[in-house]
Amino acid sequence: MHARLQSVADDMGVAFSPREHAPSTKSALAIAAFARREGRLAEWREAAMNAHWRDGRDIEDRAVLAELAAAAGLDPQRAVDFLDDPAVPGILQAQRIEAHQWGVTGIPTWFMLPEGWTPEQGVPETGPRPVRVVGCQPAEVVERAAQLAGARPR
Repeated sequence: MHARLQSVADDMGVAFSPREHAPSTKSALAIAAFARREGRLAEWREAAMNAHWRDGRDIEDRAVLAELAAAAGLDPQRAVDFLDDPAVPGILQAQRIEAHQWGVTGIPTWFMLPEGWTPEQGVPETGPRPVRVVGCQPAEVVERAAQLAGARPR
């Protein structure tokens, strides 16, 4: 897996430094729920993804998570304390159920959604349609998915 990811990263000119151990993402996902509540989800995602994929940091370590929370503009102590909140297992279970309903089978999973589309509409027979891209994929795969969803090349 690492060789494939390294190849894609090299092709895209992206710094990549994964850890040998595949970490549990439960704590990072729990803090993401906290960050969403605090209006800092995008900042948290960027900090956590860069720490794991680019910097090879241990996203299971609470000290690392506190540093990342601060970098994302969160109160680091409140973010780490949230990991012990009794609601966290239920939050993670709800995320797992929603991900399963959307067909998420790996992280990251990207959804390319046509403008104005909602899941209640179902998948259209013709024209732009929702497309799922699972895992680290070459740029061509992501570009094709975006085109299928209705994006136009610039």
